[in-house]
Amino acid sequence: MSEQKKPRMAGLGRMRIKTVDLYVTRLFLSAYVACFIIFAGFFVAIEFSFKFDRFMREEGNIFATLLSYNLAMIPTVFTNFMGPILTSAAGLFTVTLLNRNNEIQALKTNGMSVYRLLLPVFVISFLLIGLTFYLQEVVLPNNRDSIRTALAISRSKLLEPEAYYDSKHGLKIEVGQYSTTSQLGRMVKILERHANAKAKRQIDANQMEWVQTGPPGSEEGHWTLYDGSIQNWNMEGELVLNEGSKNFERLKKVFTRMKLETTMRPIDLEASNREISYLSWKQLQSQFKRQDYHRHLAVKLHHHFAFPLAHILLLFLGLPFVLKLENRSIFLGLVASFLIGAAFYLVTSVCASIAIDGNYFSPTLAAWFPIMLFGALGLTLFDQIPT
Repeated sequence: MSEQKKPRMAGLGRMRIKTVDLYVTRLFLSAYVACFIIFAGFFVAIEFSFKFDRFMREEGNIFATLLSYNLAMIPTVFTNFMGPILTSAAGLFTVTLLNRNNEIQALKTNGMSVYRLLLPVFVISFLLIGLTFYLQEVVLPNNRDSIRTALAISRSKLLEPEAYYDSKHGLKIEVGQYSTTSQLGRMVKILERHANAKAKRQIDANQMEWVQTGPPGSEEGHWTLYDGSIQNWNMEGELVLNEGSKNFERLKKVFTRMKLETTMRPIDLEASNREISYLSWKQLQSQFKRQDYHRHLAVKLHHHFAFPLAHILLLFLGLPFVLKLENRSIFLGLVASFLIGAAFYLVTSVCASIAIDGNYFSPTLAAWFPIMLFGALGLTLFDQIPT
């Protein structure tokens, strides 16, 4: 019995935390913090340089505006774009430092494989995947208002939402421009049709405002239209005149203020934006049920789970470059990580665009194809590393 247990105990012993694990962990975390600080610094500097005039137009203290903007945008950009690149850069930075000190070769000589040496890096990377899910599901949705405000500053113009189809009331609502912060729409056109698909009523309004009736953050309220007109047609498509009115009002009934009965909510206008980034998976799922004609929401539903895996996949692609070439240049390692990350985002963006604008890719394939492609390539390269 004792002889049978020895191999098992020896295997467990190899998985125990060793001094080298703590050393590699410290190197990786130090590199990750350094990369994050560099990323945050560049982000703040670039945003301030290119959007200085927009910050100046905001009310209140400019320093408070900058602080709230960056506190909202840095977690958003980290979660949706930069997180995997920072993980890859920190991993390559760590291995490069080990190469420069000839520590990898020394540990291999003493019987430790490269896979075992890099175990702490991959464990932390899995924890970063969990952190990304937490940010997606909890932090960003709970800070939706601040992110919405920051995105409004970031855009060069107001949101131009796609048309909303209200199947309950038979309405097609088009809003030319929409402010996500003040929840005001301009150049509003609402078309209602008869059962035979001919136009029944058209409402044109200069402005539309969301009136909140429930607690802050809820979707309870209604839209109020301002300075508009109503035009009606009968079932045969003939214009219905307004009896008792004169001149222009015989054709179009004018109003200064009117409540609109519709299922449309502010989030419906925001969700038409392909760059929406602050909805949790449940919120995305709910929104897609309301607006299943928006294919980008279907892509985002799958992307929500697929994208965090890039923390691991980019490591599989980048580490073979450093290990095979025994790279000792930190600069080359960082350049490699950013080039790999750029290639991954390019493929991801192209797949998403094809799925949204055409029928060549399903939303499921669009979200998972980059993961499968880069995952297969990364695992192949990583398996060829001399251990």
